[in-house]
Amino acid sequence: MDEPPSSPPTELTAPEDALAYYKSQYEQLEHELAEFQSSSQELEAELEKDVEAAEERERALQQKAETLGFEVDEWKNKYKQSKNEAGAAQNTLQKEITTLRDSNRTLVMKLRDIEVANDDFERQARNTTSSLEDVESKYNVAIERAVMMEEEIKIGEQEREGLRIEAQRLRDELGELKIEAEILQDKLKRHESRQLPILSTDITAPNTPSFAGEISPDSIASSPLITTPPDSKSVSTADTISETPTPPSPPISDRSSKAPKAFRTPLNPPSRIQRTFRRS
Repeated sequence: MDEPPSSPPTELTAPEDALAYYKSQYEQLEHELAEFQSSSQELEAELEKDVEAAEERERALQQKAETLGFEVDEWKNKYKQSKNEAGAAQNTLQKEITTLRDSNRTLVMKLRDIEVANDDFERQARNTTSSLEDVESKYNVAIERAVMMEEEIKIGEQEREGLRIEAQRLRDELGELKIEAEILQDKLKRHESRQLPILSTDITAPNTPSFAGEISPDSIASSPLITTPPDSKSVSTADTISETPTPPSPPISDRSSKAPKAFRTPLNPPSRIQRTFRRS
C-alpha cells in the first residue's frame, strides 16, 4: 500500500491521490478521536472521582460549616450572655467598690478617732504611771517612816520602862532618905537637949582663967560636944522632894518624836549632921 501524500492535494493532484490523502487524514483523525475519547473517558472518570471527592469534601465542609455556624451562634449567645453577666458583675463590683470606698473612708475616720483616743489613753497611762510611781515612792517613804517609828516606839518603850524603874528606885531612895532624915532629926533633938545644960554652965563662967585659956576657936570647932545645927534648907529640900509626886510618863507619840534622856539624880553626899551623928 502506497503511503498517502503528506501534503494537501492541489488542482494538479490526481483524484486518487486526493482521496487517499483525505482517507488517511480521516483515519488519522478517527484514531486521534478514539485516543481522545479513551483519554477523555479516563479523564472523565478521574474528573468524576474528583467531583465525587469534591462533593464529599463539600458535604463534609458544609456540614462542618453548619456545625461551626451552630457553634458560632452558640458562642455569640455565650458572648452576649457573658457580656451581660460581665456588665452586671461590673455594675455589682462598681457598687461594691463604691460601698467599700465609703466603708474605707468611714474606717479611716474611725481609725483617726481611735488613734486620737489611743494617744489620750497613752497620755493618761503615762500620767497614771507617774502618779503610781509617786504614790509608790510616798508609800515606800511611809513604810520606812513607819518602820522607823516602830523602832522609835520600841526604844521609847524601853526608855519608858527604864525611866519607870529609875523613878521607882528614886522613890525608894527618897523614902529611905526621908526615914533617915526623921531619925537624924530625932537624934539631933535629943543631942541638943543633952548639950543645952553644958552650954549654959559654960556661958555663966566666962572669966574663969582655966576655962578661957583652954577653950579656943580651934578646940570649939574640933570639939565633938559642940556641933553645928543642921541646915534647915537641906532638911526642907529632902522633905519637899519626898512629898513631890512622881510626874506621869510622857505619851508614846511625844516619846517617839523626841526620846527624852534618862534623868539620873546623884545621891546626896552625907551632910554635916550625918558626920556629926556618926562621930557621936
